[in-house]
Amino acid sequence: MINIYIDIETLPTDNEKIRERIAATIKAPGNYKKPESIKQWMDENFQTEFQAAVQKTALDGTWGKIVCIGWAVDDGPVNVTIGDGEFEVLTRWADGLAIEIDRIHGKSSEDYGRPWWTRAQWIGHNIQDFDIRFLWQRLRIHRLQLNFPLPMERYPKGPYIYDTMKEWSGYGKYVKQTDLELAFGIERNDPLASGADVATASLADIVAHCEEDVRCLRLIHKVMQ
Repeated sequence: MINIYIDIETLPTDNEKIRERIAATIKAPGNYKKPESIKQWMDENFQTEFQAAVQKTALDGTWGKIVCIGWAVDDGPVNVTIGDGEFEVLTRWADGLAIEIDRIHGKSSEDYGRPWWTRAQWIGHNIQDFDIRFLWQRLRIHRLQLNFPLPMERYPKGPYIYDTMKEWSGYGKYVKQTDLELAFGIERNDPLASGADVATASLADIVAHCEEDVRCLRLIHKVMQ
């Protein structure tokens, strides 16, 4: 089995057309009837409501974007792929992953004529509902086709998903990765207080945060195996 540890960091949309669409949805609550009261509500609340709605796009692969991808293969080094725009991040990551698998596994990455991805296990925290789907969506938006499939099926025959959140809590329940780190005694050295700070952080801090996510994820997985 080839273990692929992965974590993505995402940002809200900076597409002006999408932001304009969001702005058009901001309305005063229905109990505001008079034009002057509606105007007052909009004057006082529009920017707050608008910024909150824009921030939510970072959680939606239709509108948000990937700023970096953290990943590691087996016990190899933790890598964080960045680039000049999302298209470059995605292509650099796909190329780098294939090269790293070949470096670690060599000829064994092909097993009786089967490609390496049939023996890959994709490991992440909330990977099934977020990271993999977000990746797949952004790849489609950029019209990018990988040389290997992503495990999109809920019960895939291969490649496989190991979601540390679902393995620990069960389907429909939630646990933070940092809670598992605390429970398992895993020390985190992170410049950010939480993932919620990514949208306003420097690229250097985002990269360091992503690297810690993957490093700690691998330690969690080793405890849970």
